[in-house]
Parts: sequence; C-alpha cells; structure tokens
Amino acid sequence: MSNNLHAASSQWASRPADQRFWDLKSLREACELSRKGSQVSRVKYADLRATVVDGDLAIVSPKGNPAHLTHYAFGQLAGSVGAPAGYLRGLPVSTAAECLNVGLAKKTEENGLDRDLLFHKNGGLTLRASLSERYARVWDADVCDHLEILEENGWRVPCGRTPPGYKGPTRAATAADILPGQIWMDVGTQIAPSGLYASDHDLFYFGAASDRVIGKGSNTLMRGVFVRNSEVGDSSLVFTFFLMQAVCGNHIVWGAQGVHEVRVRHTGSNPMGKALREFDIELRKYRDGAAEEERGIEAARKLVLGATKEEVLSALTKYTKTHSIPLSQQRLAEGYATAEKHEDWYGNPRTLWANVAGLTHASQSIGFADDRATVDRAAGKLLEMADF
Repeated sequence: MSNNLHAASSQWASRPADQRFWDLKSLREACELSRKGSQVSRVKYADLRATVVDGDLAIVSPKGNPAHLTHYAFGQLAGSVGAPAGYLRGLPVSTAAECLNVGLAKKTEENGLDRDLLFHKNGGLTLRASLSERYARVWDADVCDHLEILEENGWRVPCGRTPPGYKGPTRAATAADILPGQIWMDVGTQIAPSGLYASDHDLFYFGAASDRVIGKGSNTLMRGVFVRNSEVGDSSLVFTFFLMQAVCGNHIVWGAQGVHEVRVRHTGSNPMGKALREFDIELRKYRDGAAEEERGIEAARKLVLGATKEEVLSALTKYTKTHSIPLSQQRLAEGYATAEKHEDWYGNPRTLWANVAGLTHASQSIGFADDRATVDRAAGKLLEMADF
C-alpha cells in the first residue's frame, strides 16, 4: 500500500449536484452571491429569543425578525448555552424553544459576551452561524479570488468520473479535461462537476500543477493542494500541500509525498492575511523555485545516509539535535520503517528522500492536525541535509 490521500475522493463521492461546480468562475460567482445575500450581526445573549414559526424553531433577533436555523447554526447555538443539540432535535419544537430560552437566560446571567450571527436573506431570514465574538470570518468568495491566482499560474482541477447514485449534469470527457498524471480516465468517460464544492457550511478545492512535474520517466511527481474553508465555523481555513504520483477519476491521490498542512484559525484581526502569505510562499515555489526544488529532491534521492538502518537513524538523530528539529527517535524510526515497507514508492530506504517521505507518510495516522503539521514541517527541514 502506498501513501494515498482520500479527502478529495470523499468529497467526490458524497457531494450532491447543487454543491458541485464545473469551473472556478462558477464557484466564485455562487460564493459572491451568497456573501451579498448575507448579513452579520453582533448581539448579546440577552437579545436573543427562541420561538416557533410555522411549526419550525426560529430565533428572534433584536429587531424582532424571526430567522429559521440551519442544522449547523442550531448545533452552535445549542452548544453555546450548554444544551445538547441531538437531544433538543428529538423534542417537540415548542419544548426545544423553551429549553433554548432557559439556556439563553442562564448564559446572560453568566456573562454579556456577544454572539457573531451570520444570516442569509432570501425572502425570509435564515441563521447560518452562531459563533463567539472572537470569530474572524474568511469569506469563501475571498478564498476563490486567490484560487484564481493558482489557476492563472497553471494549476488545474482534475476531472472526475460520474459518482455512483449521482443525479445531476454530466458530459463526456475530452482530451483537454484529463490531466497528464491522471489515470484510469479516457476520452469519452462520463464526468460530473468534481473538485470544486461549496455548501451553506463549507468550501473544498482540489488543484494540481499539471504543467510542471518533478523527475523523469515513470518516477515523476506533480504538485497538488486541497483547500478547505468554512464561513460558519465548521472548520479552519486549511491548505494541504503535497506531491503526488497520480490521481484517478474518483479523486484518490496516489503516491502522496511531502504532505504538509497549513491551518489558519478564524481568529485574530486578519486571518485572510495569514492565508495569503502561505499562498504566496507556495506560488513562489511553483513559479520561481520549481527547478531548485527538483534539484533538491534529486539530491535527497541520491544521498544515502548509511549502510544500515542503525547508521541512517544515527545520522538523522545527530542532524535533528544539531539543528533543533522536533523529531523524536521514535518518529525517525517510524519514518524509516514506513520507507522500508514502501520501497517500491520511495526507493532505497536508506536515502534521505525515502526517510522524509516515510515520515510524512507515517504522520497521516496522527490524530491531531497540529501534531501532524509539526511532524510534516520538521520532516521538510530534513531535506536541508542534502545541502551539506
């Protein structure tokens, strides 16, 4: 088994037709339309009241306008006042409203903190999010603006087969749809909008830099990225960068290497500014540093760290201690074991490249995203060994 990534494939298999887009322009327009139809309010718990309107639970704003709640907004509001959302959903609507009002009153007595409420206006009002006053929103439309920068620099969204059970528009794939590194796809294969998704609670993008690969012959790597965002607090703004050997029609990423994640929390004064800096770093790598990166990877592939496992781990341990790289001996041993197990993908397990790839491969089983990102960044620093 190789180090395959399934995040994009999960999106491909599960998204309904109304959350899928053929191109980035259409996704951008939908996100901008949603933003224009949105209204943000900062209110105190004391100014909120739950009620029943037309048989459904609604929240009444300070202006007296009732707003129905999305599934996510209901869960957020219930959680903020200490009421279990799953339990409330099983109660009669009027009882659930009473329970929420008790919780809101109790929260008012405890503190006067504001809530960040995101409404959508479409005839009536719908509450999309109920978040803390510390929340700093990154709009999906703004994320799309910078995804367009990737597109301008040669990145493309891989086409996807029509998923099982999918009911929506399809068409036959042309040669222009299929990426050079895409497998099990042929001209004429029925494809559906894939790799670009947006809903009332999230956005997902899958892009690949198909016009510039690293390596030669069958041993080539292509850059890829997943971008995730949520305007309603369902997730941080997350960039997952990686190198891959191939992607298939159901969007499984095959032979992923050098996986590293950048997570920008929706807090602070300018979370989008932090995100743009990460975008800029990756764009420079793609636009200006591709040849240098290719030379570095080739050097790492050629650098044999020792004749035995013990010599390799000794060299890695010495380097990490000298350069204060946060990788334990256990992590290094796991990386070596993974490289040895997947020698068909990473080559000689005693090389620097195989150990870096083994570390990032093994890190995908770490449960906490921050810990996983720490290991990935540290593994990337090991590549500097090839400079000596």
